[in-house]
Amino acid sequence: MPSRPAFASGGFGLPPPRAIPVTMVLCGLLAVVSLVGAVVGRQTGVGLELLRFQVDAVLDLELWRFLTFPFVESTAFGFLIGLVVLWMFGGWFEATYGRHDYVRFFATSCLGAAVLAIPLSFVLSLIMPFSDVGAAEGPGPAINAMLVAMAYRMPDANVLFFVFPMRARTMILVVLGYEIIQGIYTGAADLSMTLAGMLMGYLLVTGMWRPQRLVDFVRLYLLRRRRRGFYVVPPKDHRLN
Repeated sequence: MPSRPAFASGGFGLPPPRAIPVTMVLCGLLAVVSLVGAVVGRQTGVGLELLRFQVDAVLDLELWRFLTFPFVESTAFGFLIGLVVLWMFGGWFEATYGRHDYVRFFATSCLGAAVLAIPLSFVLSLIMPFSDVGAAEGPGPAINAMLVAMAYRMPDANVLFFVFPMRARTMILVVLGYEIIQGIYTGAADLSMTLAGMLMGYLLVTGMWRPQRLVDFVRLYLLRRRRRGFYVVPPKDHRLN
């Protein structure tokens, strides 16, 4: 059998180049879009506000906002926190589930959260002490979805949150609590996006977005309610659904 040519392994006998981590690409997009948008906005007066998620703008068919809002942070604090948290949890998620599932999870959780946030923002405006539908930005929906997935998979794992060691369950409650409080301060759209991201994480990691799985879950719940005796609990499915 003829030997493999040297260039087939990367060129001149070198190993093939390693793929750039998806988390690094996403963090780079967040940095470039946010910083360039901020500079352009200061120069022209039109910048990041055209890329943020706004319910009224989306309803006016400015549909590109569904794709751009995860890579927009308009404040320095939000920018730094978004980069650090995305790097931490995105890296864990990518290493656990692989590049392809990570990309699908990130895209689906952001898009699904944006769709769910539209009706949620109007509902929250009715029941919360504010009447705005507001705006939302940043990779928060994907991060919240990853936190819910992590809480579902390994709630008792020991992790290092910045410099503080704590259990994954405690860290997730701290981060999600901060997200909810921030949403209450900033408006209905931000809070609805936070809640929608958490919901998308649960739906994706459990597969409850599939009608058949949801029907099976309801049937099992009703069966348990009727029997209240011995029954077999199906094992957890540790794959992305």
